Amino acid sequence: MSTEVFKKTVNPDPWKSDQETWQYVTLPDEDPLGKKFPNIGLNANTYKGGETYLVPPQVADYIKDRIKVFNRSCIRLLQPNADMKSINEVSAGSASSPNSQLVDGRTIA
Repeated sequence: MSTEVFKKTVNPDPWKSDQETWQYVTLPDEDPLGKKFPNIGLNANTYKGGETYLVPPQVADYIKDRIKVFNRSCIRLLQPNADMKSINEVSAGSASSPNSQLVDGRTIA
């Protein structure tokens, strides 16, 4: 592969971009569960909860995405996707059902 082709495919370093395009990003102090928000690491950089950073747009997008994903994972702990009403309806009559009933085989025609 020639160096010309390689230069065209390499992404420019966001830290060398014009600082006028940079964005402020603030990490929350706490997560949705009330605990200290964890640090976010990107290569050699660490971003700590409760602090504000001026970063390139690509890094800001990454940090915002990590915050969103972490918050979503916290909420999933509190709101499981299982539909308990449907699970109970399906398990009705089975041995593991909370409302299981014994059936007399002599009554089945």
